[in-house]
Amino acid sequence: SMGIFVIIMAGSSGVFISAFKSYKGAKNVNENLKNAQYAMNLMTKTFRTSTVVSSSLSSVVVYDYSRTSRSCIRYRFLADNLYESKVDALNLASCNSSTIFNGDVVMTSGTVTGSFSAIDSAGGDASDPISTRVGRVTVTMKVTNSNGGTSSSTQIQSTSSLRDYSVSKVGIDINKNPN
Repeated sequence: SMGIFVIIMAGSSGVFISAFKSYKGAKNVNENLKNAQYAMNLMTKTFRTSTVVSSSLSSVVVYDYSRTSRSCIRYRFLADNLYESKVDALNLASCNSSTIFNGDVVMTSGTVTGSFSAIDSAGGDASDPISTRVGRVTVTMKVTNSNGGTSSSTQIQSTSSLRDYSVSKVGIDINKNPN
């Protein structure tokens, strides 16, 4: 009976260890996912009150109107992390593709890869005088956790409409005096 008991305990301990590793991996992915969702929500709030200055698959630079000190903000995916960099900017013109950012801050935990897809707002100009395209930024993130040879991942995505309506001329009566 002792031999049978030892065999049953050895088999059940292997199952227990496997279940514990799975639980720990899921817990880590969940924690990393919560951090990524927080970063996603923060970026979404910023995008809503910003104008896109430049974008690529791995980064986006925006001029944020919502803060007391106007900021030029860059978000980028680099080396399996999401980074944020800010620089004070007096106006939209001072925030451009040659702006020098320093002090990258890591916004997420775990391994995070992703991409940006940005479309800027288009106002009436000489090439398209009736354009009212409202800009938007789509962020896709893949959060991965490697834990002792097992890897778990999840993907999240968010699209934000830009509220720079004065550029896109949405909701603005051009026949009305702005004063």
